[in-house]
Order: sequence, then C-alpha cells, then structure tokens
Amino acid sequence: MSAESLLYSTLSAASAVTAVTSTRIYPDVVPQDKSLPAIAFVRADTEYATTIHGTVGRTRATVELWSMASTRSAADSLAGLALAALLPAMFIPQGKRPEDDLESDPPIYSTVLTYSIWE
Repeated sequence: MSAESLLYSTLSAASAVTAVTSTRIYPDVVPQDKSLPAIAFVRADTEYATTIHGTVGRTRATVELWSMASTRSAADSLAGLALAALLPAMFIPQGKRPEDDLESDPPIYSTVLTYSIWE
C-alpha cells in the first residue's frame, strides 16, 4: 500500500478527524468550492534504499499534510488530531510549520505536518 493510500485510509477511519473534516480529506489540493476545515496531503519525496546487490529494497516516502481552517487555532487543533491518528500507523513526524494565505477571502490558515514512512 502506498504512503498516500495509507494516510488517506488512516485519516478517513479516525473519528476525531472526520468529526472535524467530514469527508474533506484530499490528495494534492483542497478544491476551491469546498468548505473548511479540510486536509490536503501530497508526497514530497521518495528515498530509495538499495541493497548491496544494487537492487531497490524499500522506499521511504516523505508526505506533507496540510490542515486548513479559518483560524490558526483550528488549523493547529486539526493537525493535532491528524498527528494522533497517524502515529499508530507508523508515520514518523519530521516537522511542523505554519502557512497562511491571508490574501484569500476569507483568509486560510494552515498547519503543515511533514511525515516519513517506510513502504
């Protein structure tokens, strides 16, 4: 199962996450006509682990998850729910950063979580 498929199925099955987002969990981007809060996720990188024989053994995927909401605190809260859901699924947290689109109307606040996982 790919990192993206596992991430989606894990978040979709997490009642705490879906209580906030409903079905608004999207690959790549949140469609413009959808309401917030929502989650978007994307594979940011793939690292190949080669064997001594020169073959690819496993891959480690790096995935970014964007929790998006109309306030900073709501985006952070949703990111915390996603973190709690993804840790038992072997997603390894790598970082967290704020991102804002203050030029949109209304403004969109995001908390971006970066994870890695072995596939």
